[in-house]
Amino acid sequence: MNALAMTPQSRKATLVVDIPLHTHTDSEQDVAEIVGKLLNEISRFDHRSSPADILQALAIITAVREAMADAAEKPGVDFSLKLLDVEVGSDHEVATYAS
Repeated sequence: MNALAMTPQSRKATLVVDIPLHTHTDSEQDVAEIVGKLLNEISRFDHRSSPADILQALAIITAVREAMADAAEKPGVDFSLKLLDVEVGSDHEVATYAS
């Protein structure tokens, strides 16, 4: 079983995360890059968002991505979702932010 081991590079305390990769994982490198980018993006909200809000957003993202993957496997099935002012669709116009 493959595992994705990530060690943040910092002078602060180091957290080593060793999580087994899903059997359908295609690219360990892509997974690591996505995780890094998501963590960097989330850190922009650290000062104003609670840990609970961040975890709730990640749970919603996980559910949306799972639904999008399921829809993509079915011919003729389209997917769209509206959360507040964020629209998510299956036509690779992943997020549209209303002004």
